[in-house]
Amino acid sequence: MAAHPTRRVVLAAAATLPLAAASGCDGVDVLAAPPRPAPDVGQLRAAISAEQLMVARYAAVLASATGAVAAALRPLLAEHQAHLAQLRSRLIVPAGSPTPPPRPPAGRPAVPSAPGAAVAFLREAEQAAAAALLGRLPQAPASLAQLFASIAASEATHVPVLGAVAGQ
Repeated sequence: MAAHPTRRVVLAAAATLPLAAASGCDGVDVLAAPPRPAPDVGQLRAAISAEQLMVARYAAVLASATGAVAAALRPLLAEHQAHLAQLRSRLIVPAGSPTPPPRPPAGRPAVPSAPGAAVAFLREAEQAAAAALLGRLPQAPASLAQLFASIAASEATHVPVLGAVAGQ
């Protein structure tokens, strides 16, 4: 047997190579655009954006808060930061994905300057955030629904705390 392949072997390999590439695991699809993200990725991105906004709202209120108000708001902000970390840990963005990961809100959100009004603003935002997360539950996969429900429950517990801080 010859040390070098014969002309017939080279021609046979050249003829079958395109067929093998087209019928392989990925074939020609490897060159196609990345697939669209699953629907739960959109839900997760929306939840991340909402939580980033909540963190930004708390930070804006805390920037001018003092004393007991600031002391009451810091643990709630820490919880929202933990929620954000949990949500972000679930988001896996493949390289070349057509939509980028959520970005934090630009600038500081508009919040009332009076301490009582600012706390009332946060209280309403907490109620709306909990309701929005609960609204996502029917369409969310089970593991994501559990996380959304847990965060919604936490945000719901912030409402009476903020009510007490505001003296309502």
